[in-house]
Amino acid sequence: MRTIAPVMLIGAVLLAGCQGDSEPADPPSSQDSLTTATPTTATPTTSDAAPTTEAPGDDVEQTTAPPDTVETTEASGPPVMPEEAQEDSEAGAKAFVMHYLDTFNYATMTPESGLLDPLGDESCETCNAFIDIVAEYTSANERANGPILTFTEPTGSLTGDHAVLYVEAVQAFPARLNAEGHVVGEEGSPEAFTMVVRLNPTTEGWIISEIQLG
Repeated sequence: MRTIAPVMLIGAVLLAGCQGDSEPADPPSSQDSLTTATPTTATPTTSDAAPTTEAPGDDVEQTTAPPDTVETTEASGPPVMPEEAQEDSEAGAKAFVMHYLDTFNYATMTPESGLLDPLGDESCETCNAFIDIVAEYTSANERANGPILTFTEPTGSLTGDHAVLYVEAVQAFPARLNAEGHVVGEEGSPEAFTMVVRLNPTTEGWIISEIQLG
């Protein structure tokens, strides 16, 4: 079975970025303004329940899972866009960006294609790269064993007829699982980076027109 290499794919995205016609505004000079919140995701996680230490009875057959199998919690469904993310306001733009990143994490952990497409403009190269990453997971029938991105609440503001936001993020390299839950790709070391996101308002809220990563 063909497998994919998330480390190489994500690394390529971090070196890319949308090549827009105009440069985004410089990020805030204060480091505090870029690290305002605890990383958040809206993605499924493995069970936190502690294993029992009580020994089974003599008549109970003990079984163990294969060493390369990981149990994960199934998601109930893709993230639902909050009403605030549809508002033409600074808070609405920030909520939209967080919804976009939550959706990316969900799409790689399920996996499920088609969720990111309506959230980004076709000209956004980084948006398209994220879509390609999800498509690679889907075509290989594999999934990430945890969120690929954790991130702080965006900072920034509305600038004319668009919004420019800054997100401090950490790119994780979770293990890659096949359809049976077997590990087919090991974890990697996380990397921190800054994400600059440009959004344009639409009749239904927002759309991402540019993402720069570095």
